[in-house]
Amino acid sequence: MNKPTSEQAVQFLVQLQRLLTEVQFVATYKYALLMALADISVEAGNDSLDTLTIQTKDIAEKIIQYYWRQCSPYPGEKLCVFRQNIGKEAAIIRLVKSAKAKFEGSLTEACRSRSDWTKLLTEVDRIVRVMPLWKLQTVGKQRLDFLYENLDHGTSITLKPGIACCFRKFHGLVGELVRGAWSRYVRRFNQDILGDVSDLQEFMFGSERAELSMVAPVLREVQEGRCFYCERALQKSSAHIDHFIPWSRYPVDLGHNFVLAHQSCNSSKSDRLAATNHLEKWSNVMARYAAPLKSEFDRRDIICDLGTSVRITRWAYQQTFESGGLTWSSGNNLLPLEPGWGELLSKVHLQ
Repeated sequence: MNKPTSEQAVQFLVQLQRLLTEVQFVATYKYALLMALADISVEAGNDSLDTLTIQTKDIAEKIIQYYWRQCSPYPGEKLCVFRQNIGKEAAIIRLVKSAKAKFEGSLTEACRSRSDWTKLLTEVDRIVRVMPLWKLQTVGKQRLDFLYENLDHGTSITLKPGIACCFRKFHGLVGELVRGAWSRYVRRFNQDILGDVSDLQEFMFGSERAELSMVAPVLREVQEGRCFYCERALQKSSAHIDHFIPWSRYPVDLGHNFVLAHQSCNSSKSDRLAATNHLEKWSNVMARYAAPLKSEFDRRDIICDLGTSVRITRWAYQQTFESGGLTWSSGNNLLPLEPGWGELLSKVHLQ
């Protein structure tokens, strides 16, 4: 399988850095667009020189998810929603704020209301196609067009050969660059709200961990009251919700990515991928319990998508395998991936 050369990969990062440092952003839409392209590349692309066609409605859906968290009032003295543009309130912010208020903060409930969700998605899609999509790659009067061709119209874009692969390969770095630039922009225009606080990125992009407590009873039943990793009995006070694919690797909360673990196992694993034996166990659980888990997640308003979770898992392990990285087994024990790790995921039957 042909992949981008080292020179092409470096050029990708150089051009991306130009977008983040030279483009004059009047709103944060372009940051959201870049994050959407990176995330969709992980979920739908592959590690080759292939192009990747992306529908603008899929970009719009990602952007709604990013802004959903950020449309909560920042818990400072003024309790205000961040300004994310120059001038009057950005249209996407207004739409997402309205939807969030209607559904009392529940993105899952908003998605379930077919008519409301379709209306919101259609309106955000229209804004994406007018505002950031065809302007993202313009620096001054120069058009870079290194990500996709600027057609100035249409309901889809096609990432150029190797771009999706670069987004996948450098996903962590791209995320750090974009989130850093985005938070600096927000700090610049919200200094009266923020003051000297240092937790801005956590508020804007952190996990909604307060909601994860609802997952514990479901996982406890599936895992028969045992830690997912060491398989010893779990006491209620020592049980922690762990992201099987670490949040630092791919910052999205999806139900099938959660496991219940001892605090000590969770801390030891930290931001590492779990070893092959744990991957096999996760695959077995998904093969056996995916449907009942989905039912329970839906009942508790926990967003889940098994197909996406499996694709993200395969991507994360593929990246580690290709780089010769080590995985966590237990305590301080780190191991390389065993041959055939990829076959373990094939037993998960996607609906």
